[in-house]
Parts: sequence; C-alpha cells; structure tokens
Amino acid sequence: MKNRIMNLFVLIGIVCTIAVGQYKEGNRIVTLSKYYLKPWRTVDGGDWEERGKLFDEHRKKMVVRDNLLVSSNILYHFLTGTSGEVVVLDEWNNIMDADESIKTSGDRRKKGWPNKKTREEFTKKFRKYWVAGKHTDVGNYELDTKLLKRRKKNMKENTIIAIQEFTLAPMSEIEGGSSEERDKYLQEWFDKVVMKDDRVLSQMMLNHYWSGTSGGPGGTPVLIVSEFANMDDLLDEDLSKLREAGWPDEKERKAFQKRHREYWSQFTHTDMGIYYNNVKQQKTAK
Repeated sequence: MKNRIMNLFVLIGIVCTIAVGQYKEGNRIVTLSKYYLKPWRTVDGGDWEERGKLFDEHRKKMVVRDNLLVSSNILYHFLTGTSGEVVVLDEWNNIMDADESIKTSGDRRKKGWPNKKTREEFTKKFRKYWVAGKHTDVGNYELDTKLLKRRKKNMKENTIIAIQEFTLAPMSEIEGGSSEERDKYLQEWFDKVVMKDDRVLSQMMLNHYWSGTSGGPGGTPVLIVSEFANMDDLLDEDLSKLREAGWPDEKERKAFQKRHREYWSQFTHTDMGIYYNNVKQQKTAK
C-alpha cells in the first residue's frame, strides 16, 4: 500500500512538471512532426499549381491566424530523406497552448471557410495530396530562448534549413565541469559567433523536454536548427574570422575552443536533414 501511495505521488509530480511548463523560465516548446505527400502525378485530378495554392491557403487560414502559435515552418524535401516527406516545426509558449491550439483547430477551420460546402470542398481537395492518416511525431523539445537567433529580414526566395543532432557530454566526463560553466561557454559562443555570423539567418537550440532520449552515459542529445539563404552559405564553414574577432588573444581563443569542444563531445553529430523552408507558408514570430 505504501509503495502504491509513493508511486502515485511520483506520477503526480511528473504530470505537474509537464503541466507547469519547461525546465527553464522563459523557454518555449517546439514540436517536430513529419507528414507524407503523395506524388502529385499519382493523385486523381492532381495538379502542381493547384497543390501549391491549396497549401498556401491552408497555412494562411489555419496556421498564420493561430494566435496561440508563436512561429511555424513547413520544410520540404531538398537533399536528404524521402521526397514526399514534409517536416513541420511549430513553436508555442508552453505545452498548454500547444494542446489548446489543436483543440481549437475546428473553430479556425470554420472561420477560415464559413460556408460549409466550400469548407468541405477545400478539405477534400487538400487532403487528396497527403498520405491519409500517416504522420510521425519526431519529438517535443524545450527551446532555449537565450540561444535563439531570429531572422531579421523578410525573404522573397525560399531558404534552406539544416537540422543536426549534437550531443552534450555527460558532466562526469568533463574534468572540473559544471552546468553553470557549460551554460557560460554555450552563451559566449552564441553571442560571439552565431549572432555575428551573417550566413546564419536564424538558429534554434532544442533540448529534451518530455519525449525521446535524455542524458545517460552517452550524453544528452540536442537539436540545432539553422537557416541559411542558400547552399553556398550552408557549406561555408569558415569561422576563423569570427573566432579571431571574438577572442583576439590566441592563447585565450585556443583555451576557449578546447573547453567548448569538450562540452560538445568534440562536435560529434548526426545530420538529420537539409530542407527547403517555404517562406510564403511560414509563420514568423512577432
């Protein structure tokens, strides 16, 4: 009986932690989901231009007008993965807003297409391009707002977004390491390199929230989502000038790099995908 009561308290604690919000005050929630398109030529009555117009209208009425949604990117296949795979990256202030956004989608649909017949016709045309009922929940993440770079300018052309999974080393492997020191190094790199790098239009650092893997002997996985204007900027990895400007003293620069690499497990990473970001269908944060 005592064990059952203790287990109940543990369960209540976990639920309350999720309900209250993120690990760090001021951070937000980001969800990554995958959906799957049919090849448009295999769709009965399918048309490339019609599909584009339908998708634009849907994003405008269902996503851009969602006041609970902070930002949203819809990422289409470019160099990696399956051609029909679409990744949706959504940002909310907290998990409660994300839940409420889903619950109120029916109301937004009615407002977007007030006439029932028009609404049903649109829904039928829109859905015919998707593999019915199929999607993958990649994960729910905590967005570190202190390490968040927003795109400052409007883009006329679609941009490129790369998603990479890095690993923060277990603290036990860092001699004299601490979470406070690690945060200090991450923030300094962000301020002196990421924010000063004009090739990086925007960047998100996504930490484990309540799905996927967290910690353990292998370290803690972290997603880095970076946006570039084009592939040339993405492939240009020369950071020497930024490092020299950030740490003019060579000895200090080398010492910083060594310690920074240790916390990042020597930058061992997995390239999860390179995608087209449709700027016309994107909702940007205000």
